[in-house]
Amino acid sequence: MLARPLDMKVKTVALLSMFLGCIGSLYLVSDKVFGANDSFSANGEISSLIFGISQSANTVNMSTVEKFILSGYWKLVTDKGKISNFTSEFYTGPVNGADNHTHQVTNLRVEDNRPIRLSADGSTQISGLTDVKTNGKSAWNDVPTTISISKGRTISIQLADNGTQRHFMGQSIYGIVNDLKTQQ
Repeated sequence: MLARPLDMKVKTVALLSMFLGCIGSLYLVSDKVFGANDSFSANGEISSLIFGISQSANTVNMSTVEKFILSGYWKLVTDKGKISNFTSEFYTGPVNGADNHTHQVTNLRVEDNRPIRLSADGSTQISGLTDVKTNGKSAWNDVPTTISISKGRTISIQLADNGTQRHFMGQSIYGIVNDLKTQQ
């Protein structure tokens, strides 16, 4: 039996719509395709600079303001919308090499029951509480923290200023994403 031309047009439009809908939920980042997912792992490097700016500063002389280098790594793993692991360890010290130390950001606890999802473009934002250590020893617990991965390429870790006694001067810790994998 031959299909009528109208039936063929309807089937063609339906198949094309399904195909375009599938493509719309995928995103290509560095030759990798992502779909929205609640089970994923990501890791990368911390590479950031913190400026020694007082809270009351209105202007800053960039040539004289104290600068602190942050360098290290981070890792995030989720399973079915829940955090199964988050760690970050990085070296911190002023550019003159004095008073160098390390920080460890661990024990991420999400504040609400919403599942954590990686969007189709490789982005996510997670708010919760972390514990921050200095040289492996507990420094600040239950620090309000926001972690943002943008388009599968960069990460920012924002630790609440009041939760760390202004140690990071209200500035985010930045890094790159080396590897991002979804689990189907």
